Amino acid sequence: IDSDKSEFIAVYGRRRVGKTFLIRKAANDNFSFFVTGMHKAPKDVQLTNFAIALQKYSHSEKLNIQKNWILAFYELSQYLETLPEGKKVIFIDELPWMDTPKSGFIAALENFWNSWASIRNDIKLIVCGSATSWMINNLIRSRGGLHNRLTNHLVVEPFTLNECEEYFKTYGYSYSRKQIAECYMVMGGIPYYLSKMDKGKSLSQNIDYL
Repeated sequence: IDSDKSEFIAVYGRRRVGKTFLIRKAANDNFSFFVTGMHKAPKDVQLTNFAIALQKYSHSEKLNIQKNWILAFYELSQYLETLPEGKKVIFIDELPWMDTPKSGFIAALENFWNSWASIRNDIKLIVCGSATSWMINNLIRSRGGLHNRLTNHLVVEPFTLNECEEYFKTYGYSYSRKQIAECYMVMGGIPYYLSKMDKGKSLSQNIDYL
């Protein structure tokens, strides 16, 4: 985010591991544009969702729903060009969900980055996804228009057993190491599930509740 060039960053990892939380904290929620893909929604619904997000950030009175992704990303670039000088952080969450069959989404994303964003020095495009195989095949190991276009990528792993112990100590849990190991076997080191636990309840009560 602080670099003096445009960046294209992919963040991936299993669901509920903390990807979105990490990105929002790193950027202090200071996004020029933020949209989240919709699970199992068709192309027209994805484009409507994209248009709603763009209207929110551009403060436009009119909702412009584009008929294809090329036009949608073109409208995004037009909006970004109206912003004052400085870093412009674009966050697209759950990117794989937006790539519906025959939608042309990947080609439009390639065009947006290759022909517009990459030749500037102020665009920070952060994309995120839980579909690990999609992220690897279409972005990290792409052989198409996005080949070697990523400037960085990050896989967010679940907590290790040791990190789970640190988490419980930090938040004042009185669990023994055996209990922490049992919790780790059930929860798998996923921060979201650990955050839902109540330190006033026993481990078995928390597991039953969750």
